[in-house]
Amino acid sequence: MANAQEMPAPPVQLRIVAVLEREALYRDKVDWQALRTRLQAPDADPAKTWPLLRDAIAVSSGGHGRWLPASYPLLQSSSSRATVAGSQPPPATQRTHEHRAKQQRTDQQRDMDTVGRRIGWMTVGAFSGGGPGDSVAWQRASVAFAGTLQDAIRSKDRAERCGWVVDLRRNTGGNMWPMLLGLAPLLEDAGGNAPRVGAFTTADSERSWFLHGGAVWLEQKNLLDVGAAAYRLRHPGAPVAVLFGPRTASAGEATALAFRGRANTRSFGQPTAGVSTGNRTELLPDGSALLVTGNVMVDRNGQGDGRKIAPDVVIGEGEDAAAAARDWLLAQPACASAT
Repeated sequence: MANAQEMPAPPVQLRIVAVLEREALYRDKVDWQALRTRLQAPDADPAKTWPLLRDAIAVSSGGHGRWLPASYPLLQSSSSRATVAGSQPPPATQRTHEHRAKQQRTDQQRDMDTVGRRIGWMTVGAFSGGGPGDSVAWQRASVAFAGTLQDAIRSKDRAERCGWVVDLRRNTGGNMWPMLLGLAPLLEDAGGNAPRVGAFTTADSERSWFLHGGAVWLEQKNLLDVGAAAYRLRHPGAPVAVLFGPRTASAGEATALAFRGRANTRSFGQPTAGVSTGNRTELLPDGSALLVTGNVMVDRNGQGDGRKIAPDVVIGEGEDAAAAARDWLLAQPACASAT
């Protein structure tokens, strides 16, 4: 059970209820009046009512939203919070991180060996940045992350490349915008355009995601920009195989959706985690914050329901997703006609 330092005070709990009742995507699944009555009872014990509210947060957000204590690292700023697609859990221990990184490098090298030299391989993992979404630290870290991805694409875009793999299988989320901007060269069509790649939708509104002019946009707002450093493929519109699975979540799912509907693109793997919804950060009076899940992510054609994203080709346990992606890519005209 959480201790007093890990739960919001009673007035903040009531504020959380008000925000969720007004904005949460699945707010109709919670009896807010009954919850409010429990929280305001004369004999209410915050340590006992907090689990009830925590459950309400989970239910009304479809498991995506959550409360963040004031001590949470990304809240250590007085800046206002920007809209984000998700938030990562606290990092693992250094030893665990190093072990996972070593295993991931081994797995990635095996997969790259499988697809061969004619196919470029891009692995995109989770990313949250170094501060709140409008801070200088976050902007710098995000532009650096996007630039690193574009630089990797540039370095791999050699004459023999005829197709690409984008591996999102370990992308547990964070912030989607640096991911989309970093992968912009692969999201472009044959004409070098990538106008709308997805959107956030509610029952009565839609806000589209765009890639244009070396920047990623949310409607008319330029969120991140690499400017003249933006890279364009030697062969725009090259075929892309996207790999994802049950660990692909939140911003990782947004990235998967950004590729869905693109010409010469096919996805392989298993269904995603099922939190393809958008969060915004509500700063609370005590310095803590609430991730409010209020919209659904859709692809460029407006398709999406906030739940698990199914791949075009399901790869069962023990089957080789890299081999399946390779076989499909090499059968595409761009690869079949290449010498």
